[in-house]
Amino acid sequence: MTVNCANDSDTRVYAERPLIARTIYAFAVPIVLGWLAICVALTVFVPSLEKVEQQRAVSLSPQDAPSFQAVKRIGQVFHEGNSDSSAMIVLEGDQPLDDAVHKYYAALLRKLNADKKHVEHVQDIWGDPLTAAGAQSDDGKAVTVQLSLGGNRGESLANESVEAVRKIVAETPAPPGIKTYVTGPSALMVDMQRSGDKSMLKITLTTVTVIFFMLLLIYRSVSTVIALLSMVGVALTASRGIVALIGHSGGIGLTTFAVTLLTSLTIAAGTDYGIFVFGRYHEARLVGEDEETAFYTMYRGTTHVILGTGLTIAAATLCLLFARLPSFQTLAIPCAVGTLVTVAVALTLTPAVLVIGSRYGLFNPKRRLDVRRWRRVGTVLVRWPVPVLTATLAIALVGLLALPGLRINYNDRIYLPTGIPANQGYAAADRHFAPARMKPEILMIESDHDMRNPADFLILDKLAKGIFRVPGISRVQAITRPDGTTLAHTTIPYLISMQNAIQVPTLKFQRDRMKDMLSQAEEMDQMAVAMRRMYDAMAKLSDNTYRMANDFVEMDQIASEVRDHITDFDDFWWPIRSYFYWEKHCYDIPICWSFRSVFDALDGVDEIDEKIGALVSDVQTLDALLPQMLATFPPMIETIESMRTMMLTMHSTMVGIFDQMDEMSENANAMGKAFDTAKNDDSFYLPPEIFQNKRFQCAMDSFLWADVHAARFIILHRGDPQTPDGMASVNAVRTAAEESLKGTPLEDAKIYLTGAAAVVKDIDEGAGWDLLIVGISAMCLIFIIVLILTRALIAAAVIVGTVVLSLGASFGLSVLLWQHILGVPLHYMVLTMSVIALLAVGSDYNLLLVARFKQELGAGLNTGIIRSMGGTGKVVTNAGLVFAVTMASMVVSDLRVIGQVGTTIALGLLFDTLIVRSFMTPAVAAQLGRWFWWPMRTGAIR
Repeated sequence: MTVNCANDSDTRVYAERPLIARTIYAFAVPIVLGWLAICVALTVFVPSLEKVEQQRAVSLSPQDAPSFQAVKRIGQVFHEGNSDSSAMIVLEGDQPLDDAVHKYYAALLRKLNADKKHVEHVQDIWGDPLTAAGAQSDDGKAVTVQLSLGGNRGESLANESVEAVRKIVAETPAPPGIKTYVTGPSALMVDMQRSGDKSMLKITLTTVTVIFFMLLLIYRSVSTVIALLSMVGVALTASRGIVALIGHSGGIGLTTFAVTLLTSLTIAAGTDYGIFVFGRYHEARLVGEDEETAFYTMYRGTTHVILGTGLTIAAATLCLLFARLPSFQTLAIPCAVGTLVTVAVALTLTPAVLVIGSRYGLFNPKRRLDVRRWRRVGTVLVRWPVPVLTATLAIALVGLLALPGLRINYNDRIYLPTGIPANQGYAAADRHFAPARMKPEILMIESDHDMRNPADFLILDKLAKGIFRVPGISRVQAITRPDGTTLAHTTIPYLISMQNAIQVPTLKFQRDRMKDMLSQAEEMDQMAVAMRRMYDAMAKLSDNTYRMANDFVEMDQIASEVRDHITDFDDFWWPIRSYFYWEKHCYDIPICWSFRSVFDALDGVDEIDEKIGALVSDVQTLDALLPQMLATFPPMIETIESMRTMMLTMHSTMVGIFDQMDEMSENANAMGKAFDTAKNDDSFYLPPEIFQNKRFQCAMDSFLWADVHAARFIILHRGDPQTPDGMASVNAVRTAAEESLKGTPLEDAKIYLTGAAAVVKDIDEGAGWDLLIVGISAMCLIFIIVLILTRALIAAAVIVGTVVLSLGASFGLSVLLWQHILGVPLHYMVLTMSVIALLAVGSDYNLLLVARFKQELGAGLNTGIIRSMGGTGKVVTNAGLVFAVTMASMVVSDLRVIGQVGTTIALGLLFDTLIVRSFMTPAVAAQLGRWFWWPMRTGAIR
């Protein structure tokens, strides 16, 4: 059928009404009721998206990255858990921490250790006097406790663990003047999710309010605006409900970024599609078509564009599945599902509402469609395409020239409100510790043998010193330096000095003993004199003994003769003698008893003779021994005199030695003190006995694990590790470790490195590859979709090419705004998230324009461009502005990352809408002419 256009003299020829359009027109009311039923069911029977997000929260850590693998391996080796989730407790006092704080600290750690589900390990450094300095601030007013929590960072269990720790801290009363904070990466992630969820309502209300007034300004019809916003509300409710249903059933995991971007993208896309539908309908009505005809004209003119743009956005967001970082992967399915649901609403519900409202005249245009201004723009474009194209490229250079100054930042803290608990904890730590103290690197080496021996400790100290010499490293804590500096008294010069120093206190006692030696020599001299006198006396005694022996021999002979004579007498008087012994009363008869006594005395002569004989033998023996004893005295006297001489000589010698030792002892420990003061550990050594020390064994548990033969090192940076310089030090630290182990028994040890800089380096590399892979994949898919819709290779290439140029310019403008004007560098997530949105949405507006070019080709190339600019200029511009403002509304979020993503997309859409779609793409099409539609047959173009 033909319809005369009020503004054109030519006749428009339309194809038959499509089946789907006729179905929608006939069943408009059931379609509306069906969508309302879907929304009600999803609202009633499916938990809210925010609740599902909390239940199905996923880790944002790339689990296959080397740094995250190292975190898990270190946790396994030291029995500190298998997750990458960690938190830090900061104790801060007004005064230096005292015993009361130690008791509070111990009570807090007992409660934390009791919660095995949420707290996998508590690193008690402050509780050990040997390692306490490594956890306490230099001013003594703050201390930190490292916790390993259950669940990977960002997951539901990890979030529960943070809440459990905060509950324990809240329930444990602190001493007066002590404040306790729970901070760290996992706590920051929990607070980020909370802030994102709290900001969602604010973003939505701001967006809807802005869109309402913009649409009211565009259409000047409250009914049209309410209807359009109602369609957006249905699309938003259905999209969020379906994504929540998928997440609740375990199909996908969710993050606050996915929820926020899904909401904003759905609102923006739904509004855009509504503008396309109502704009095309109003255009048809203004050229004289009735309501029904205008409906079919609208459906034929917008269906393929909405479907194509929706597929483009969905395909582009699905390309995020190729990303390696979960922060990007988790955006893919929610955004794709939300886009497809929005497309379904735009292709069914919006036309159905249009049908119902048009029957009552609710959606008739309230103002004339001003096409003259845009036709004049089209006329300029076809007359002077090269100057226009040059001007647009010059404008693009403003953003492109700012792009090389891009500085990506990975510190999540600066993108979150300062009032959240985690940031308050970081601020407390910053007041007492160096900024890098909360962002250490951890290096672990794993060998094939037990390293608890002096030889391996020399290697471990060499390794620590090698890492310490890396530029940008300020401190290395290890078993050989628990507090980050060399262990006192562990250098060979100090040990040698101490050996000399130990002798200094004994010099006085040794001198006293030398004095005793002199006294002993004098006594030995006296002994020698006494022995000479004794020798002389014994010589006289020997002579007297000799004479006495001779006298005793003569006495023995005389006694023998007397005995013989008495025997003769006794034999003669034996009978009379017997009488005296037989008489019983001899005792009573004096004369009898006297004679008996005489005879008894005569019997004793025999005993005297025997005793004298024995005495003679003894005296003769003594006479023989005394000369022998006398002979030993001269050698003894000579020996004593010799000993006295040697003792005096030794005394003189030792006195001289002690005088020298006195002189040496004045600086006995000077060398050791010098090495200790200078912290010079070039000659580090620990003797074997130190390994049996109980306190040292406790310290070893923090840095060594004998079961798997592993040792770890805590490395602190001089500056912020989450910077390019910090990332550059990661490879330098690993290289230094490898070089330190080269040629040693630990040469084949495995090296694991993780920490703030290592994690950021892996994320940076992953984000770079993700941007490349996802960007190329999205461009290829968009190119294919556009090629299918336009059937023109050059046109598809121009659309994708101009979008890529728009990307560069918009990123440059975002850098100019955020980095140079506001002083906030862009977050690493901004580029990839913005690329996908801008590739998809930016190509949509160009696709709509080129599709209109193709539709108007029958009037000629230049005329078609002019008509297309007039017909689509206002509609596409309005759609682009609404989409841009919707994205820009994300800036009200408490998460500055969301704001950066939104403003970057908004700047890109503004550039694409006002520059690329309005001038650049038409200028290229006009300049290329027929070649723009290659390989379309030229016969199809008049």
